Amino acid sequence: MNFKSVLSYLGLLLGILAILMLFPLAVSLVFAEDVYIPFLLGAVISFAVGVVLYKKFEREPLDLSSAMVLASLTFIVVSLFGAIPYLDHLSPMDSLFESVSGFTTTGLTTVNPESLPHSVLFWRSLTQWIGGVGILVIFLLLLSSPGMSSYYIYKAEGHPQRIEAGVYSTVKRIFIIYGIYTAVGILLFALAGMPLFDSFNHTFTSIATGGFSVKNESIGAYGNPLIETVMILMMVLGATSFFIHDKLFKRKFIEYLRNSEVRLFWVIILIFSILVSISFILSPEPFRIGIFQTFSALTGSGFTLVSTYPELSKILLPILMIVGGFAGSTAGGLKLVRVGILGKAVSWLSRKISYPSSAVIPFKLGRKVIREEDLTIISIFSFIYILILVVSTLVLSFMGYTPIDSFFVSASAEGTVGLTTIDIAGMNPLGKSVLMVCMLLGRLEILPFFVFFYSIFTSIRRRTR
Repeated sequence: MNFKSVLSYLGLLLGILAILMLFPLAVSLVFAEDVYIPFLLGAVISFAVGVVLYKKFEREPLDLSSAMVLASLTFIVVSLFGAIPYLDHLSPMDSLFESVSGFTTTGLTTVNPESLPHSVLFWRSLTQWIGGVGILVIFLLLLSSPGMSSYYIYKAEGHPQRIEAGVYSTVKRIFIIYGIYTAVGILLFALAGMPLFDSFNHTFTSIATGGFSVKNESIGAYGNPLIETVMILMMVLGATSFFIHDKLFKRKFIEYLRNSEVRLFWVIILIFSILVSISFILSPEPFRIGIFQTFSALTGSGFTLVSTYPELSKILLPILMIVGGFAGSTAGGLKLVRVGILGKAVSWLSRKISYPSSAVIPFKLGRKVIREEDLTIISIFSFIYILILVVSTLVLSFMGYTPIDSFFVSASAEGTVGLTTIDIAGMNPLGKSVLMVCMLLGRLEILPFFVFFYSIFTSIRRRTR
């Protein structure tokens, strides 16, 4: 484990964060808000620490374990420094919660957005935009290493490991696609009747499948079906793999239609749109609400048209949050391809058991053969994911929340969704801490944090010998 190189790379990332913290200053000037000091303070501290780490330690190529530690450490440290701009308006705990929720693109919040200055609202949205593209880059850099569960997903699915030959050209390609969709989203929201400032913020958070809104009532505050349609489009774009987006940009539309994740996504949307709409049958316009909430939950976006949920929807929506979006997208959850593989495994195991032990029964998803080794790794990951969900649900239940509400918000946090049936602002620090842990684990797909804590444990053990 090359900790010195990890710290050097972390210093570089903190320097970039310092530059990004200056962007809200422009918003502060436009709206004549005297709230620039927290951003300047955060930028100065982040830059200073970044320079020290960058200069003190020498950077070298990272092996897999070092890259995982860097990914985990980055989300933790960036969330800490990113909390500084909130300190004028929120308690330290709530500031950290808001920052973690932002960078992990979750969208759970402790505040009423309309009470915050425009510059702080812009920072909230920007953290989700950063977190969305950041997880794509981290996913890409770790993808070619067989220790990552995402590697096995894409290997099993037969996807190319990179969009283009080199990592840097691929990162560039991702930024171009992400940037184009961001520009298109701002334009579409504005044309749909959303104010320009709101259009910027909601584009940042929707393409990142983040869920932060500038309105207390989220998208429901606008009461505009056209805005909701644009939002659904942006949520789908954010939750779709950027490998698939690259194919679409190259006009390979047939490959989109043949993709097993794509087919599973739209089948789930169709079935659950009907079921969720039925759960809102006593509400005005149940199908409008049901369709929107289905897209919001499955894509991991967390935008909402309602403030309360019927009991049936509290069961249906968490299922979608657990499933999640496409692998290689900004969405969280187990991911569609894992769920597809696990679903196929049931019938495959049934056939395998019914045949003689010597029989060779290939396991296929679509036209691709999946090795039993890959299935084992996906199964273990899914088991750990569900175990974390169960534990967090039990902890919240012991704190006095109903089991169904505890399950709902735990699934939302681990799936980095943002929908909630609990008042997060009134939750005690333990509950908020549990949700922050779920957000971080869900965002980086668990394994990098296991490697991170194991590295710390082994380092401490060596020093004590």
